[in-house]
Amino acid sequence: MIYLNWSTFLYRLTNFQTFLMVGYIIFLLILFSNLLGSALVIILFDQNPIVAEQLPWLTVDIHQLIILIFANVLWILHFSFTSTRLLNMEQNRKLLAFAYPVKKLSWHLNLLGFFHPLNVIYNLTWLVFLLMQLHNLMYIPVVIAVVLLNYAFIFSIKHRFLKIVEQRFKIIVFSALFLIFGTIQAIAIISRQFDQIIVHHLPSIKTLNSYLFYTPGGLLQYTATGSYNLATASTIYGFCALLIFLIFRDHFFKTREGLQKSVHKQTTYKRNRLWFYLKKWLGYNAGKFYYYVFSHPYNRLQLLTIALIPAVYIPLLLQLGDNYYSALLIPTMLAAIPVALLAMGMANMFGYENKEFLLHLQFPISFEKQLKERFLGIIVVPLLIFYLITTAEIIYLPQLGSVAGIYISNTFFFVCFTLVFLWTSFYYYKKVDYSSFSFKHPIISQKVTFMMLFLIFGLGYAVFTPLGEYQIYRLWIMGALTIAIAIYLWRDMDLLVRAFDKHVLGNVWANARQ
Repeated sequence: MIYLNWSTFLYRLTNFQTFLMVGYIIFLLILFSNLLGSALVIILFDQNPIVAEQLPWLTVDIHQLIILIFANVLWILHFSFTSTRLLNMEQNRKLLAFAYPVKKLSWHLNLLGFFHPLNVIYNLTWLVFLLMQLHNLMYIPVVIAVVLLNYAFIFSIKHRFLKIVEQRFKIIVFSALFLIFGTIQAIAIISRQFDQIIVHHLPSIKTLNSYLFYTPGGLLQYTATGSYNLATASTIYGFCALLIFLIFRDHFFKTREGLQKSVHKQTTYKRNRLWFYLKKWLGYNAGKFYYYVFSHPYNRLQLLTIALIPAVYIPLLLQLGDNYYSALLIPTMLAAIPVALLAMGMANMFGYENKEFLLHLQFPISFEKQLKERFLGIIVVPLLIFYLITTAEIIYLPQLGSVAGIYISNTFFFVCFTLVFLWTSFYYYKKVDYSSFSFKHPIISQKVTFMMLFLIFGLGYAVFTPLGEYQIYRLWIMGALTIAIAIYLWRDMDLLVRAFDKHVLGNVWANARQ
């Protein structure tokens, strides 16, 4: 199976995908070096005599508090970025028809999930972080078992949490919003009366360390730094080994069940008020497309993420004042909001209701007109959000630049990503599956998501980095490129038909035969 998947991967690999894969590998190496370097610095920096001279307040308890805080931050990052992606279950299910053993296939899929690069990076970071603090060599098997158990718990919890989100989406969303904004308000209240709260309510360092001991990061650290005898170590190791066996056994049976039993949930979309207004204001083709985009549960979670990230980080960046980082990151995040909305609708333009495109030659109106209506309708909502955000920047954040500068920079940012998503909609076509709500197979390709994140920050540096007196030349260049791209798209809209016939139509036929 590994040889078959590797051969298929190499056969379909294009030059641009090779470039993206190399970029992804570099990104993973940078992530691993940053995590590992941070862990080593935090563990060892108290041993430097220069640090001891410059930081006389760094006692043993304070250093322990810093280590515990880092351990919990690392656990939160590990939980957030643990990948639950497996190989495509529908495609791997076909191997069963070729007499591939279902037990072996289920085992291989779980191994592939365990050896995902992100999972390997975080597990190795935990091992190094804990082994560097090891008090006794007999703790090594315990540390290894605890790291494996931590991964197994996170992997299992994330899968079950996603099912809860699917079934109780509104309750989870409103609870998360209440918790996040309540935390932000609490931080704001504490920051205004910081001295009084510190004096009267903050517990001692030893008390904080005792509380943090019961957190996930504290428990993981205790396996390496605690003091316990061989009998206790053997008990902990045996208990962890038993839990690891039971959890991975559950993963194995769930995967085998998913391979043998394909769940097809029939979902009926009724023509409600949303459909009526979308059809009225955006046209039949664009309105119908937007209706399916808004109805998909994955996109609801995407909308929540798009709203929460700026709501959390932009107020924090504003607290930094007028410095280089706030001048760069705030406009980049604000410009990325309509871009993310554009990606939801445009990066997979033909994955919704795709079979109807097989009849496009028999439609009473030209196919070019249908595609133009869909394309223009897709950019209407992100474009409206774009101009609302840009106007708000001009009114409430004048320190970010002049009126013309903000409009030209944001427009160039938006137009560039319009080209990117137009391209990906043809070259990374993916059929949308309504049978289940799953992070493992999102409706936008992982390659597109990685390229989008890479370009957002790369283009953000190119567009929003303060240049002083040279800013005017960059504005002229961006303005000229924006006009050239807009003219090209408007005059050559028939390229949509040619690109669809060349790159998408064959995939639609293939999906229709399934």
